[in-house]
Amino acid sequence: MIGVVLWGKEESETAVIWCEDQASMIYLNGRRHLRDASWWPGPGDLVELDNEISGNRRHARRVSRLPQGQKAKVPQEIRCPVDPSCTSLSFPVCDYTCPPCKQRCG
Repeated sequence: MIGVVLWGKEESETAVIWCEDQASMIYLNGRRHLRDASWWPGPGDLVELDNEISGNRRHARRVSRLPQGQKAKVPQEIRCPVDPSCTSLSFPVCDYTCPPCKQRCG
């Protein structure tokens, strides 16, 4: 399945991926689920993955980065509404990385 990373934090090794099947978001937890553990997916990365359902959540398995000529941009509709240069996403969650977001959401 193909997906785009909406949110990712290398420090906690977590990411949220929206997939082409438009079903529930898929969660990535830990480098052990990457085919190449030398990189961590960030917002806008296109990935190929398998998914596994556990309880009521879908989890990413065997994730690999798809080649891209230029890094894909996350659509403006899901980006920080306060500061266009901010890397924070307003959907599915605000990650509080820019000062305006910390003030607004934190």
